[in-house]
Amino acid sequence: MNSKSSPNYCKVFFAALAAAICIILPIIIANNGNLYLIGDYMTQQIPFIRECRRMLRTGAPFWSSNTLFGANFLGSYAFYNYGSPFYWPLYILPESLTGIGLSIMFVIRHGVAALTSYMYLKRYSGNHHLVFIGALIYTSSSFTMDATYYLHFIDVIAVFPLLLYLTDEALESRKKVLFALAVMLNAIINYYFFFSTSVFFLIYLVFKVWLDTKKYTVKDAARCIGYYALGGIASTFILLPAAMTLLETYKATNSFSGIISRGLGNIPQVIILLINMVLPSDGIMGSAVGFNYSEFNSNVAFTPFFGAVFLFIALKKKKPSEWYFRLMKFLFVLTLLPFANGIFCFFTNLSYTRWWYAFVLISVLVSIKIIEENPTADELKKSSKNITVISASILGGLLAVKIIFAYILKNLQFGFLPEAALNYLKNTGLLSEFTAEDLRYFVTLVLMTCATYIPLWLFFRKGKTFDAKKALPVVAIICIFSYSLYLVNETNLTANRNDAYKGSDIAVSEDVSYTSRTNYNYSFANYPAIANEPGITAFHSLKSHSSAEFCRLAGYANTLHSFDKRYSDSPAIQTVLSIEKLVDPKGNARKAPYYSPFGYSYGYYVLDEGFDYTTDKEENNRRLELMTKACIVDKETAEKISGVAELLSDTNNINWKNACKENSKTAASNFVINSEGFTATSIGEKERLIYFSIPHDRGWCAYVNGEEKEILTLNGGMMGIIVPEGESEIEFIFRTPGLSAGIIISASSLIMLGILAIIELKKRKQNNR
Repeated sequence: MNSKSSPNYCKVFFAALAAAICIILPIIIANNGNLYLIGDYMTQQIPFIRECRRMLRTGAPFWSSNTLFGANFLGSYAFYNYGSPFYWPLYILPESLTGIGLSIMFVIRHGVAALTSYMYLKRYSGNHHLVFIGALIYTSSSFTMDATYYLHFIDVIAVFPLLLYLTDEALESRKKVLFALAVMLNAIINYYFFFSTSVFFLIYLVFKVWLDTKKYTVKDAARCIGYYALGGIASTFILLPAAMTLLETYKATNSFSGIISRGLGNIPQVIILLINMVLPSDGIMGSAVGFNYSEFNSNVAFTPFFGAVFLFIALKKKKPSEWYFRLMKFLFVLTLLPFANGIFCFFTNLSYTRWWYAFVLISVLVSIKIIEENPTADELKKSSKNITVISASILGGLLAVKIIFAYILKNLQFGFLPEAALNYLKNTGLLSEFTAEDLRYFVTLVLMTCATYIPLWLFFRKGKTFDAKKALPVVAIICIFSYSLYLVNETNLTANRNDAYKGSDIAVSEDVSYTSRTNYNYSFANYPAIANEPGITAFHSLKSHSSAEFCRLAGYANTLHSFDKRYSDSPAIQTVLSIEKLVDPKGNARKAPYYSPFGYSYGYYVLDEGFDYTTDKEENNRRLELMTKACIVDKETAEKISGVAELLSDTNNINWKNACKENSKTAASNFVINSEGFTATSIGEKERLIYFSIPHDRGWCAYVNGEEKEILTLNGGMMGIIVPEGESEIEFIFRTPGLSAGIIISASSLIMLGILAIIELKKRKQNNR
């Protein structure tokens, strides 16, 4: 081992910036400086950045009309980006520079990740070059590579090591307020990951206090927990609105259904988890063996150069006394047990290992400590053998299974299997023959594996002492090569160009006032947020009950987050959702023939009985056509509208086209919806029920001629209101639930932290006298 050397934070940061530039260079050259990838990156990141940019510039970012039928902006986008400082510079850039801005922020994210991981790792090693290697490896792990397609995941990877660094400081009663602020930073960046970070923090604290040779006390742990809580409370201005929105979604409330069966069903995932520790990720959009079992679950923890060699040596330690060895073993066991792994996401998804940014950092620390112990040739040999056996067995087994199903059993009829099992076989690709794409992924996997294990073997061959200084540039090249190869292979620059360019389109207008909707016939579900024209499709992780209930009636794909597919094609939806413009796949636009403006009146209703979700297109079309004539309501709402609307007795003979024409005649005028709510004018000769196809989410209040009125729920989850005869000025106002209370709580917590900072500063001055 070479001698200790002094840390150089600037060198680490700028070297990581240079490495990140090299990593994305092929992508940005192909796209004129823009960082355009594929998958969720294009379908979510860019549209959501555009929408956040517009909304935040209004100064009243409450209601997002470009998120399907409309959504609570602050609650819906807290998971994605608006709270993260890595996105803030993008909000001030012109739309045309979004792709270039993403390139710059990609580089900065990786620079920060290298710097914070370096700060943490250097606490446990005095060898600057070895710690530098560890920082580069953490920043370029397979977990980070897969996270690129979600992008906002990398924000968490970048700041998490800072939290652990300051946890150690706070345990020693130093930098306690900074520690609380780091907690706040982690929380506002992403509340979902903040939960997993908090679970890991508690586990980390137990192992540090219980096993660290510095003999921390329960009092030290309690102090850390107290400041951690203060940091969490300081982020309430984001956490509270996010929590209230989350509790209003199917994502939260339906996640626990069938949890036992799903847990047992995830046991085979152990195979995938093991292979993704010993081999690099071969892709999130494809597979080297043409077999996709747990894609999009972030089940990768491979680190370049270190691989799993030192991890296996650490696992074989019989009685390790060091806390980090025991912690790593404990995390390894948690990972392999579905229900134990589930604690990191409050059991909402037992197959996710999206907390593995923590596992990767601890495995890097463990690898550094093993190297410093100078592992014997025998230990290295046995570890390498274990990796070879595991990887060859699993890859060989998966290839054999694929060959058996795709070729030997390809003519076998699987009709005897349950539908769920048959769908599983189809979705995993087991019944499909190998393709050129599979070969491409396989070659990439081989190249990335060789790039890690061959240089590692060369540096440790024949019992030589590891020279971290000489290894550093080699490791940097390995990280750049592997990461860049991964991105180019996954992006496949010749494919998906149309979607990429749709994602980079520029909106005609920056205005956030709208009067109707547009139906884009694109597979690009979030295109309304790109074009800045409200549409009827979305691909979003949060789905409110109100939106989901309308989707139940209208036949939208009944998943936790996708709204981009529906099992209906009746033009009646143009009236029900006030669609004024139709755009075909080639971009040609025409006026919707059955468009009715927002705010048309209903004279009839039917009870919401027997309208279960179905994929029967004919039934869903019937429901939409029914909604042109009568609103669908529950019994309680039916009682409230009695006398204003009557029960429709014959639901089978609806002349929906005539109903559309009548709706246009009764529709409100002067309708405008913006980021605060909407206004409209309604004129009629009698008291009437007015329908607006906007989700009845928590936070809405309504006024008619200045007087507050009750909002009714129509057509599953949309809003309605009763107005008197004559002319009525209607105003709906949306205020984000929990925002005001969250701001007050956060401000109080920050004042308390300010007071504690002053006290801490005074104590430090007294101690220095």
